[in-house]
Amino acid sequence: MSWHKMKQYKRYLLAYLSTSVALLVGTQAQALGQFISPVEINQLAIPQNLTIPPITQSEISVAINGDQVTNPGDLFAPPQFNTLIVREFPNVWQMRVPIDQLDSLYATYELKAPNGSSNAVVSEQRSSAAMPVVVEPLPIMEISRDPNSNTAVVQGGFRLRLDISSTQFAGAYTGELTVTVDRR
Repeated sequence: MSWHKMKQYKRYLLAYLSTSVALLVGTQAQALGQFISPVEINQLAIPQNLTIPPITQSEISVAINGDQVTNPGDLFAPPQFNTLIVREFPNVWQMRVPIDQLDSLYATYELKAPNGSSNAVVSEQRSSAAMPVVVEPLPIMEISRDPNSNTAVVQGGFRLRLDISSTQFAGAYTGELTVTVDRR
């Protein structure tokens, strides 16, 4: 099979997977970047759309430590819910770099809501309903090395901290995530 045909099949497979993932309902963060093959040196390969799975009931539920209460007043207290949801996405982007640049790479992530809010996503139904999000970079990992070309493929990702305490509306939220990989 020729390289061109393999590349074409890869694109069809990635398009199918992207479409399947896009059908999931949940918080969405679009990632800016151009999807390219990670063969070229210093070119960022990143998905155009990243769909974050919906928040589940178990993520916000209170952990029950038993069926007994120590204080009768606890029976009438409102339940406490987890309002900080943490999600990790370790394999969001890839890049081929010269091996001598490995130790100097770092990634930054900027999240912007369609209404212009920084570090937030907004409801797809109500652009005034924003949810604060903290984006923390995860360590950049080397996944392969080619001694013939003196290059390595690295990948990176991020951790999201979603603060749902002030969220007033259920449903899908969206934002635009910009990924920048640079050297120190």
